[in-house]
Amino acid sequence: MKVIYCRDFGHDCNAKMRGNSVDDVVNAAINHGVSMHGQEHKKLNSAEGREEIAAKIKEE
Repeated sequence: MKVIYCRDFGHDCNAKMRGNSVDDVVNAAINHGVSMHGQEHKKLNSAEGREEIAAKIKEE
């Protein structure tokens, strides 16, 4: 299982996103960032944004 924590991005948030693939986790992190922290979907979903998110994914 792959996981990422919101706090890894400097937010005071205990959210944990997980999935079976990198894309699953990246998509979950993007959705969380937009819905809970008001971030811009276009920026997070860009190639650079997705790469930055994917780099913080860990195996659990």
